[in-house]
Amino acid sequence: MDEKIKQSFKMMIDYQKKDIELRKLNNLIERDEALAVMNKYKRAFNDAKRAIAECEQQAGVLLDTFAELQKYIEDNEALLAELENSDGGESEAELERRVKRLESLKSKFQSADKKMHEIQDKAKTVCNRRAEALKTGKAAQQRFVEAREKHGKLINSKADELEKLKAELEQMRKAVNPKLFAEYAKLAEENKFPPIVQAVADDKKNMFNCGGCGLNLSQKGNAALNDQGWFRCENCHRIIVLLN
Repeated sequence: MDEKIKQSFKMMIDYQKKDIELRKLNNLIERDEALAVMNKYKRAFNDAKRAIAECEQQAGVLLDTFAELQKYIEDNEALLAELENSDGGESEAELERRVKRLESLKSKFQSADKKMHEIQDKAKTVCNRRAEALKTGKAAQQRFVEAREKHGKLINSKADELEKLKAELEQMRKAVNPKLFAEYAKLAEENKFPPIVQAVADDKKNMFNCGGCGLNLSQKGNAALNDQGWFRCENCHRIIVLLN
């Protein structure tokens, strides 16, 4: 391998080692159990919040329905009073109409009474659901705060280490080969990590394997490794290097 290319790969591998340290630290934070608990109770709190909003909306509809029904009852009571306070001077036909109206009012009152009970039952259900949502939301909020404090302690304990690694990587980034780094970044985005791997010797076959996916290299790959010291894996596309 050309010495200049060799040094470029060595610098890139050093960068990769530091990048791996940073990724492991970020994974430690991202997979923190306290963070999972935070997300769990955040969802629970939001669910409770939505339930409360739905209950309040339903309560508004029930109040409107109750008001309409109350007015309907009052109007019918006024009509009933009018019929009951008749002076009796009506004709037989008028009296017959009044009787029919009274019978109709009786049926309407029975229907209104049934609807009133339905509203009461629904209102009770809505109130119970809202009370339960308030209780659940309050508990979820408390657990969320506890988990957030715990996760915050982890972040604070790793803050200096994180900043140090980021600063070191930024400094190393200035020295690495731009084209090689571009390939490195592309492979990393494709979850081909680590992007640069060492060739693994297969002594039985006198050939090399990819240090990433483990695939046996073709004759072309082996020839390239022996000739130029690096090769792109034909399977995972990682950069395989042979640094003697």
